[in-house]
Amino acid sequence: MGNPTLNGDGIQDNMAINYVGPFVFTKTLLRILKESSLSDGADVRIVNVGSGGYSDISSRQLDYGSISGWNKNFRWSMLSTLRRYQYSKVAIHLWTNYLSQQMTNEDPRILVLLVHPGAILSDGAKRSLLTLPFPQFWLWVMGLWMYPQSQGAHTSVFAASAPRDNVHIFPGAYICPPNVAQTQKAFVLDPQRQKELVDFTERLLTSWGV
Repeated sequence: MGNPTLNGDGIQDNMAINYVGPFVFTKTLLRILKESSLSDGADVRIVNVGSGGYSDISSRQLDYGSISGWNKNFRWSMLSTLRRYQYSKVAIHLWTNYLSQQMTNEDPRILVLLVHPGAILSDGAKRSLLTLPFPQFWLWVMGLWMYPQSQGAHTSVFAASAPRDNVHIFPGAYICPPNVAQTQKAFVLDPQRQKELVDFTERLLTSWGV
């Protein structure tokens, strides 16, 4: 349920906003970040926002080596809007893990971290619920246990500001509420899957002149 929308480049909005945007933003700033990391006392970090919902996507469903794969519809799911969101978050997990290893090899002064904000009743979550039958009922039910948007940045702030000697702050850490590092599923730690995604992303950006 819920029809996917494509941007002007033919990419599904979830992938464009949740993955391509942060990828291009980070790539654009990476040279400056590397230069900044050379300064005395510098503490340069890249914090990406993932989602615990990534784990609801089966590794068998992943295809990040083509535009059709990026635009996977999930048409047979009752929660297709949510599944497309989660699919885009798998991409963030894959790329962030790739980037963390890249920085460990190239410039270990830059710390790359991934956070899960928790179950947040965001505008995006509300839009997903509005695609269901009896949407007001689901909004009420989810409002009983999901966190308000005002709490959505807690793990991001912790990842950005906690001292480096904190046990939960280390290269590639996946920080979940209440600000503790957790292990990710094996399929987002797979270097081959990471490379497939990043290589195709780079080719796509080149074709766009980015």
